[in-house]
Amino acid sequence: MTNNSRSEPKITRKNVPIRTRLKLFAKSAGRCQFSGCNKLVWRNDLTLTEGNFSDVAHIIAASKDGPRGSKESANLQIEYSNLMLVCKKCHTEIDDNPDKYSEQLLREWKYKHEDRIQIQTSYPEDIHKSTVLLFSVNIGDRIVPINPEAYRNAMFPKYPVDEKGINIAKNSFDGHSDSESWQAFANEVQRKINRSFDEGIDEEKIKHLSVFAIGPMPLLMFLGKCIGDTVPTDLYQAHRNIDDTNQTWSWSKEEQETETLYTTNSVWVDENHTNIAIVLSLSGKIRSERYEKFVSENFSVYEITIENPSPHFLKSRKQIEVFSREYRKLLNNIQTVHGDSCKVFVIPAVPAPIAVECGRALLPKSDPEIVACEYDDKNGLRAVLKVNSRQV
Repeated sequence: MTNNSRSEPKITRKNVPIRTRLKLFAKSAGRCQFSGCNKLVWRNDLTLTEGNFSDVAHIIAASKDGPRGSKESANLQIEYSNLMLVCKKCHTEIDDNPDKYSEQLLREWKYKHEDRIQIQTSYPEDIHKSTVLLFSVNIGDRIVPINPEAYRNAMFPKYPVDEKGINIAKNSFDGHSDSESWQAFANEVQRKINRSFDEGIDEEKIKHLSVFAIGPMPLLMFLGKCIGDTVPTDLYQAHRNIDDTNQTWSWSKEEQETETLYTTNSVWVDENHTNIAIVLSLSGKIRSERYEKFVSENFSVYEITIENPSPHFLKSRKQIEVFSREYRKLLNNIQTVHGDSCKVFVIPAVPAPIAVECGRALLPKSDPEIVACEYDDKNGLRAVLKVNSRQV
């Protein structure tokens, strides 16, 4: 009797050629291609021992019965386009969850990672490098750490010049303290910024800055004044309600061209006044009850606001640029109306990068004296920090 049934031939697992492995290792820069991991695979993270801690993972499994396997499995076993360099943990992750990590997703991650390395290595060294400035000061009891992976993702395609950058951090700042205490800490900030600019980082002059800053708004304004506008600078915003914490500081690509109409209002103006209040109602509406005890009859009051003030309104760098122009225009108008000797008190409710921009936009030789105000439940609204000194 003839048996017509035949078993399928067993597929022989092919070894990935050494040249393909070298290509994969080189094009991934020796880092795990799993999105968000980026771990070095030639070194043990814990012991720092050097070695090969990588796996070559198949996007479509080597066998049709494996993760994401198909009838093409046998033909794609050693195809470069079907291979990823990953750490061992991420290899287990993608193969144990094939429904979650689809062929399309893994290919996208592979080529996005390789494109990033290509961009980094295809241009002159300085074009895609920036000195990172981290500024983190507690706001009341709230301390917000700045995630290194998040700021590196936000900077791409720029990369940190080095691992150190400029780091200014304080977790015990007392916002209820007197103006002398505010000024004392501000002076420390000034000295550190000046030293970094004068000496450079590792004796290399700072050519570009990427600023990631969280803290009380008067200190952020002062930080901006210290930075100035002589060095090209990118400002970043810590976005709320972001599921992926590694993307917290990234500007959304879909919202890069977001525009906002800023409106300047003359709340109460008398050209004879030399004390001026600028109310910045952007993150929230600052109602007159908040500042009416602070301003007296000899104050003129201006306001810059938007249609719907909200902590979530800032979505793009362009919004910062447009604000800076509006703010600069108001400062020029105030001097024209009230004279060069006027004194300006800024009452801010703004996102952190706009507070920094309020300081960066100042002209050291022509602007009037600017004083930043802070509101707290204990002291109410008060002037806490002189941002600049008019230079005659």
